[in-house]
Amino acid sequence: MRKLEFEMRNRLALEFRISHFAFVLLLTACTPTTTRPAFAPMPEALNVVINAPPERVTQFADSLLRADTIGVRFVNLRDAFLETREFAGRHRLRLWADPDVPGKSRVTIEAVYRPSEDPSRTRRDLERAAPPGSAGQLRAEQLLAALKDKLGVTTY
Repeated sequence: MRKLEFEMRNRLALEFRISHFAFVLLLTACTPTTTRPAFAPMPEALNVVINAPPERVTQFADSLLRADTIGVRFVNLRDAFLETREFAGRHRLRLWADPDVPGKSRVTIEAVYRPSEDPSRTRRDLERAAPPGSAGQLRAEQLLAALKDKLGVTTY
């Protein structure tokens, strides 16, 4: 009888340890962090569905911009986000590539500029959508055209 009680306690203790281990493993495997900015693209941003996964779109955009001598400030292939350094004055590009259907990405390219500097406000507060015909908007359109030509585009 005592042997049966001992085996039951050991089995319960083992199940309890395994369930705690599984919970800790699950908790550490799922990281809700991202390197994408907390803000959404401006409504004037360019949008298209490209025939490639988000990581490939981001990597290709990175190589295109670097070849075009536009410095890339930040790129993360896993989060499918890219941001350039300032160019042509105070212009900047940002690219978001979100999964659409398998093998395709919904790409958003934002062209912004900062008309003024104000250390008391955040950088995003000072940014405005690049006006049509500006250096930032032209670069965004060129990048979008290159992505469409090289990777293909889907029209719904």
